[in-house]
Amino acid sequence: MAELQTRADSLRIYLTGAASDGGTQADPNASLGHYRAATELEGLSDVITSPIANITVDYIAGDNGTGTGSLTASSSDELQWTPPAPNDTQGDPVEILDGESKILEGGAADGANQYIRVTRTSATALTGTASIAIDDPLNRLWDNVTSAEASAGDAEYRALMLKNESADVVGSLKVYLATLGTQAASDVAQLASSGSGTISTGDDLSDWPESGFVRITTSGATLREICYYSSRTATALTVPTAGRGLLGTSAAAGAADDTLDAVPGIRIAKEAPSSSHIQTIANESAAPTGVTFNTGIVAGTGLSIGDLNPGDMYGLWIHRAIPAGAKSAASVLDSIKFSFDSI
Repeated sequence: MAELQTRADSLRIYLTGAASDGGTQADPNASLGHYRAATELEGLSDVITSPIANITVDYIAGDNGTGTGSLTASSSDELQWTPPAPNDTQGDPVEILDGESKILEGGAADGANQYIRVTRTSATALTGTASIAIDDPLNRLWDNVTSAEASAGDAEYRALMLKNESADVVGSLKVYLATLGTQAASDVAQLASSGSGTISTGDDLSDWPESGFVRITTSGATLREICYYSSRTATALTVPTAGRGLLGTSAAAGAADDTLDAVPGIRIAKEAPSSSHIQTIANESAAPTGVTFNTGIVAGTGLSIGDLNPGDMYGLWIHRAIPAGAKSAASVLDSIKFSFDSI
């Protein structure tokens, strides 16, 4: 359970843009396809208080979420991981000897996804508890949006490579977008068939981003439209004209029984490698060809990649949309989820 490249650590996500498989390429802005780079897409960032002297934290999986977790030496050769709240249940103790790297999982029902990778650097007995403050790092994949790009609108693309690093089959791999707030209904006011407007709800939007994207779905679970909203209150979203019909959708009149979801301003597509690489785009503004983009927010409507045998790879394209007149924000979260079985 604690070995590297098992369970949730079986699937690793790498930048692209290398000249050969596993080649040197560490710039996210150059992750524009071709071969898999040796550099993994960065996980969550950490600030450690009272570190355990001979333990380094190598990677923190995204499903840990932000907040403060703890790494505890439960014996001279064992460690336990407690993720941040609300999944703050301590995982099982894991033996780790000098020079070894292991994964440590949380103890909640889905604790296998809330894992970290650590390395022990000396034989000195493990002692103490380290407090680990976890945050989302900036510019893991995207550069900052310039004033000119925000004013005129912009479309940018990046490519990642998914690789099965385990000795088992990664089965039924699916990729989909995460939601960024509590689902709501457009039961008070809806958008017209075109132009700016307001979407209002009797539900609470307080945990939604201050500005961002809303995915509008009909009562029959059909995608109606994805819009950009420039501001919100606890019950209403303000949508400018330039925010209508984004990410492959068209403007359409809403209905009182529509469902609203806060989503990242991205969509994703898959590409099967040929001779261990995918296509290369000329620059970040050039769309990849021959791929179909997807905005599903559950595994069943996202990208279905299927089974990856040990060592197999698959390309993942990401399109980021910046609508004309986009409001500035200190940080914008783009979140993608994966589901698979270890066979």
